[in-house]
Amino acid sequence: MKIDKNSQEPLYSQLMKDIKEQIQNGRYKAGEKIPTDIEIVDRYQVSRITVRRAIEELCAQGVLIKRQGKGTFVEAPRIYRKIEKDNRLSFSESCRANGRKPSSHVLSCVLEKVESWQNEYLQLPEGEKLYHIERVLLADDLPIIYEHIYIPPFRVPGFQVEKLEDGSFVKLLHETYHLEESEKVRNTIEIGLVSAENADYLKMNTGEPVMVMTSYINDKDEYPLYISYEIIVGSRYRISI
Repeated sequence: MKIDKNSQEPLYSQLMKDIKEQIQNGRYKAGEKIPTDIEIVDRYQVSRITVRRAIEELCAQGVLIKRQGKGTFVEAPRIYRKIEKDNRLSFSESCRANGRKPSSHVLSCVLEKVESWQNEYLQLPEGEKLYHIERVLLADDLPIIYEHIYIPPFRVPGFQVEKLEDGSFVKLLHETYHLEESEKVRNTIEIGLVSAENADYLKMNTGEPVMVMTSYINDKDEYPLYISYEIIVGSRYRISI
């Protein structure tokens, strides 16, 4: 599209519309870097002030996001997920319900001593350990959640963490261990700032706000099953509670 400099519509507004059209048409995909300000100036033959205003407006609308030292990227539409009582969706189910492809990447799996805050819920014998699984959950290959899972080894004997690579934890529990989650889940949600380490995994800027959700999950007989601690990119996710 050529910018119509004789139009009554402001140049920055025309530029915004064209960038949005290119995102909708798939030229710029979610998580993908768009051209630099200078490249856009050359392409459209407009001033840097015009380009900056268009980019700033699109960032304010949640269409684009700036990452310090890396450039400007296309933001993905938010995934809508229900965690309401008796109507809880897993991450994979939420992705599919929103027309997105879920995937996951396991970062680590270690046995650790139970901390006091964990044992307040799990009520394990003294000296018991927990599997601590760290993984990144993605939608259409864009990181959405950095998740920590804490589960007692006796719940998952012979646990093979590689089965979680690009797999659903809920599905693994059900199909391999015949464990089903209770529909009654206790969740706590707070706002935090993403650390430098987690920012790299989530493709964010250090210090950007994130949602932090801790879920205490029982089995269908209402015995404590596991704890999930999720660091969520708020701009890519929406939760109904």
